[in-house]
Amino acid sequence: IQLRTNHVPLQAFLERIGKADTATCPTCGSAPETVSHYLLACPTYTLHRAVHYRPLGFTGRNLKTLLNSKNAIPSLFGYINATGRLRAAFGALEIPDRDGSDSSSDAGD
Repeated sequence: IQLRTNHVPLQAFLERIGKADTATCPTCGSAPETVSHYLLACPTYTLHRAVHYRPLGFTGRNLKTLLNSKNAIPSLFGYINATGRLRAAFGALEIPDRDGSDSSSDAGD
């Protein structure tokens, strides 16, 4: 929900609430670090997007899909974990299985 409402500790939000001097992305320095910039445009994370968003296909690489589709959650959480950008605030996010099964249950029990 924080990503959807832009209430996430990225520079644009931190500047808006007076916790940062600038909204500029600290990794690329080329644009305000908004949710859209972080998830879709920051050149620093191009490789991470290519790896983690691959299962979504070309049409799934947009904010609407990333922030609203249950099927996008594993890709989104994998990307967030890989970048490490939000780890200080949220720790490592538990990535759900793509098939929706519970990975914590033991087979044969």
